[in-house]
Amino acid sequence: MRAFLTVAETGSFTRTGEILGRTQSAVSVQIKRLEDQVGARLCDRSGRFVVPTEAGEHLLGYARRILAINDEAVGRLVAPPIGGTVRLGTAEEFATQFLSDILGDFARCFPTIVPEITVDTSAVLQSGVEAGLFDVVLVKHVPLEDPGQTIWREPLHWVARADWTDPPNGVVPLAVSPAPCLYRRFMLAALGQVGRSWEIRCTSAAVAALQAAVLAGLGVTALARGTILPGMRVLTPDEGFPNLPDSAIALVTRFGTPTPAADRLTRFVLDRMAVPRMAGLRGVKR
Repeated sequence: MRAFLTVAETGSFTRTGEILGRTQSAVSVQIKRLEDQVGARLCDRSGRFVVPTEAGEHLLGYARRILAINDEAVGRLVAPPIGGTVRLGTAEEFATQFLSDILGDFARCFPTIVPEITVDTSAVLQSGVEAGLFDVVLVKHVPLEDPGQTIWREPLHWVARADWTDPPNGVVPLAVSPAPCLYRRFMLAALGQVGRSWEIRCTSAAVAALQAAVLAGLGVTALARGTILPGMRVLTPDEGFPNLPDSAIALVTRFGTPTPAADRLTRFVLDRMAVPRMAGLRGVKR
């Protein structure tokens, strides 16, 4: 079960073997054994990354709870208390919507573990975790394209001030984050597909600044559904704004064997985000 959960989190049999101290073939045998036990295929190996099948997604929630209970029992009865510092980096969208509740619960469960939190752009965080500067990061990503385990997903919408109207020249004024922001990439690609001209009027890495620019009428931007504020309205394909890919956040861990504190925080975040949020978001259409 732990091998299956680790494969789902890393998207790789090779990396799972490195984390668990087993060969790639041994991990493959374990997954096959689990699939035989449940009578269903649990992992799709056809793409660049290994991803759970529908049956695998259903099993993930149970796997996390089973292992959490196992680890808690071992921690209380066998292992010494886990302590230390874990370096956590997070994108602003995740920090503002979920992180305070998750870290509050984590601090109550594991008071001897101290998270060091950095909020930055996904590009900076991704580079940082690859360089070993973070133990765990929560970053924007494209599911099945970028590394990491998707933990949050919801529609991404074009938004403008409630009274905004298309300018007479048809040039779309944009409020965007600096490149290589994924939302910026999605917006420019979508406008290019329908042949719309655009002009950048505001650039900021802070979601709050982009929200303020929209409410001031300076431009149009793309926001995840949960970050749309009163006073904004969603722009539709009928107005010349094509549908955008979903907004998604992935959990990515530092290469190599995690520290006990980092491992505990990683599993805690995955457990908190797995049920019921992800169950409700899987049915969202792109």
